[in-house]
Amino acid sequence: MAAFISFIIIMSITPGPNTIMAMVSGQTIGFKKSFNLNLGMAVGMGITGIVAGLFASWLQHSPTFISVMKVIGSLYLLYLAYHVAVSKPDDTSNSSASFMTGLLLQLSNIKVYLYFITGLGAFVLPGILNPIPTRWLVMVAVGSAGTLLWTGGGQLINRFYQQHYRLINLVIAGLLVFSAVDLWR
Repeated sequence: MAAFISFIIIMSITPGPNTIMAMVSGQTIGFKKSFNLNLGMAVGMGITGIVAGLFASWLQHSPTFISVMKVIGSLYLLYLAYHVAVSKPDDTSNSSASFMTGLLLQLSNIKVYLYFITGLGAFVLPGILNPIPTRWLVMVAVGSAGTLLWTGGGQLINRFYQQHYRLINLVIAGLLVFSAVDLWR
């Protein structure tokens, strides 16, 4: 059980497309206004978990699906990187903090598919945690807590962000581009 808990915590708090977008949202519009983005991410994570749980065996042996998801995920990450790079503080008219952004980000996030395929398929747990629906629920809850943590972190560094937003946005956009490229390694 310790291996499963360690796995989902590490996967949930390490940088990825969702955590980077959550941090950007926290920086630019604050924790409360980022609720829709985080809700979209949670719903997207739940849907992805259901798909991965139902089709885990097929997904593990389908290079075509993985390749298509990599293309979609890469294009979406590049789109988000552009919007982060050109955004300014308090520019909520072009905000990417919508429910749909969070949902689409998770549905196209290959890291989330791998998170669920591994978490639901590779671990056998004792007692009440063993059924797949229970593991799915724990994984969605911990994954959602990870994005909320990054959103809060983004808000905490808001003052610093306001002073250095151009550099920070370029670094974050670069990380999103790196994430898109990293999908292909």
